[in-house]
Amino acid sequence: MTSIDHLLPEYSRTLVQLKKFFEKRSPEKLKKGECFLDYGDQSQKLGIVLDGLLYSTYLSETGQEWISNFFYPPNHAIITSHESFILGSKSTESIRAYEDSSLIYITKSEYDVLTTQNPQLEHMVRVLAEASYIQTLKRVYAFQSLTAAQRVKKFMKENSNLVSRVQRQHIASYLGIHRNIFTRVLHKL
Repeated sequence: MTSIDHLLPEYSRTLVQLKKFFEKRSPEKLKKGECFLDYGDQSQKLGIVLDGLLYSTYLSETGQEWISNFFYPPNHAIITSHESFILGSKSTESIRAYEDSSLIYITKSEYDVLTTQNPQLEHMVRVLAEASYIQTLKRVYAFQSLTAAQRVKKFMKENSNLVSRVQRQHIASYLGIHRNIFTRVLHKL
């Protein structure tokens, strides 16, 4: 199994316990385009991307699909529809493999048992959720205050490793801009 040590080094003891839990399973392989979660399904899985790239989408009120997130190791490796997973509601997101990927996951019932039995795991999950919330706030602030050109520059600086892996129209979708605007700004950089 691919190591997850590099993802959360400050929780080494908890990670040892998780490794024991995951030793009984082989990583799941998703081919490009395969779903981890589809619209309307209840999210029953919380996953960690070991290698590859996944992305989430949502449908706007007009029916247009927008990319809301990319999932890849090491810093963006946790995958689920958080709202659906926590609240038990139907997912308003779809999560698919952007490229062939491998991941491990835990079901909601397994998650509930493990976090009840292991306070350090529950703490680690809370810390990760807080970091995700802060990252989301920063993205909202960028959408509200930055021009399209500034958003593109910020994305390029913070996610340079994705630029060669993701099609331009998908980065544009993630940034909330038309792909022609993205391409125009990209050519000026």
